[in-house]
Amino acid sequence: MITIEEARPEHVEVIVSLWEDLMEIHKKLDAEFFDSTDICIEEYASGVRGTISSSSDDRKVFVALANETVVGYVTVEIMHFSMLYYNFDSLCVIGDIMIAQPYRNQGIGKLFIEEAKIIARKHNAKKLKLNVFAKNLISYEYFKNQGFEDMMFQMTKKVE
Repeated sequence: MITIEEARPEHVEVIVSLWEDLMEIHKKLDAEFFDSTDICIEEYASGVRGTISSSSDDRKVFVALANETVVGYVTVEIMHFSMLYYNFDSLCVIGDIMIAQPYRNQGIGKLFIEEAKIIARKHNAKKLKLNVFAKNLISYEYFKNQGFEDMMFQMTKKVE
């Protein structure tokens, strides 16, 4: 049985390991963009520790547990729309979401989205927001199937 709960300090090591797995997936999609993630591991761990130890209720890390073993995690934060001239509403932002390979397709992603909705409602946020890299078509299709809609496209071009 899978349960979702707020992450505790003892979960940080596994969360960081799952983040490293997530970065490996992204490196396969765009090695150049993700080439610096290896040197940011401790910084990421520090950020997760800070969020977990914070008493703030607008930033959370949740874990999925299978028999008390962490098999996935999600980060959630209340933020304001980045272009305040357009919209002043707060958003509930799903930062990272990662589920270990053997536990995918078991509904954990939906459970994480439900936790994000709880945080959103608590803070009167009207929308959930997340970023999916354009080359990550599997995640893009998953979130589209969960009801997420395209809102804005970001584009890049190499400077030559």
